[in-house]
Amino acid sequence: MRRVFTPRQRRVLRMLAGNLCQKCGEVLDASFHADHVHAHSRGGATVLKNGQALCATCNLKKGASNDDY
Repeated sequence: MRRVFTPRQRRVLRMLAGNLCQKCGEVLDASFHADHVHAHSRGGATVLKNGQALCATCNLKKGASNDDY
């Protein structure tokens, strides 16, 4: 199973988020993190439905925890 979102998936996730971090609302820069809502390490698939655009700070705080949909 693929772990990394494709460049196309990253663009879509960023667009769906309105170019804002889905946790804190900060404007995303080019190095934003395409994150698994349900962690990949816990069985989450690398699909748009399970993805979210986060700033690096929020994603690193989240770690491998699961967010609810």
